[in-house]
Amino acid sequence: MRHVVDISDPSAVAEARRLARGLADAAGLATDRAEAMAIVVTEMATNLLRHARSGQLLLQVQPAAGPRVAVAAIDAGPGIPDIDRALADGYSTGSSAGGGLGAMRRLADSFDIRSAPERGTVTVCGFGAAPVLAGVEIGGFLMNYPGDRACGDGCVAREVGGRVDLFAVDGLGHGPRAETAAEEAIAGLGALRGDDPAQVLSELSARLAGSRGSVAALAQIEAADGRLRLAGIGNIAALLVHPNGQVRRLISREGRLGGAVRMPPVETATMRPGDVLILHSDGLSTLRSHAELPPLAGMSCEMIAAQLMHDRNKGRDDCCALVARLAGEDGA
Repeated sequence: MRHVVDISDPSAVAEARRLARGLADAAGLATDRAEAMAIVVTEMATNLLRHARSGQLLLQVQPAAGPRVAVAAIDAGPGIPDIDRALADGYSTGSSAGGGLGAMRRLADSFDIRSAPERGTVTVCGFGAAPVLAGVEIGGFLMNYPGDRACGDGCVAREVGGRVDLFAVDGLGHGPRAETAAEEAIAGLGALRGDDPAQVLSELSARLAGSRGSVAALAQIEAADGRLRLAGIGNIAALLVHPNGQVRRLISREGRLGGAVRMPPVETATMRPGDVLILHSDGLSTLRSHAELPPLAGMSCEMIAAQLMHDRNKGRDDCCALVARLAGEDGA
């Protein structure tokens, strides 16, 4: 499935709008939300051409409960020097009548924007249900290998008896066969609902024996007591980021789903208010310190995922970023 549209000429605006309508239909968005999203996507794409010369639109059915689609516009343009002024109706730096960002904010169910001089802008608009599942706020984006319409990465969230499971997967390679591998892993997970993430991954690997294979991480969060358990097979990165700047990397076992693997270790932690869990594939460059992260306080999980795509995408593979925090807390 296509998750990103390169916006480099006017024809891409209509293409992005068509993809948005298709995702709205697939997600089951209400008609008014689908129409609002089509308008916002058109405005986002037009703004990329007008103000940044080019950029990318990321469109993603979100993994949390309820129908929801998030759209992110990312660019490496000059940035917006005064966001508050840019949000005011009537403001324009180009040839339009202005009010573009302000209209987006009014039409979307959620709106977030970050900009830095000479580093570009990230704008995220969400449509549909709140991105919360069993007390956990969740946001995620995928990006295709440049030029591909298939995506070999995937992510899913589900509730199991009050617990939230977060699953990030990277099918080996890229293109249609990698996409099939990721889809097989996600489908296989559906029948496995145990409370030991290592055992779940081990059983999933056995069920996928003989397949192309993938790497994956499974996190289980119980919001009521802030308990986190995680197991991984392969090189999906998992980080728990604390508001004080501490970054804890959670360990995975080498191997692949569908191959011979030993039982992976289970990492446990307590998620406190303001803590952010990030799962990402190797399409994003490795995060080694808090200094390599954007300021997370006040950012939605969808914005964090989009900002990671903007800042860390290597540009030579599919990408996945899946982000979670306890709902109602932003670490501010």
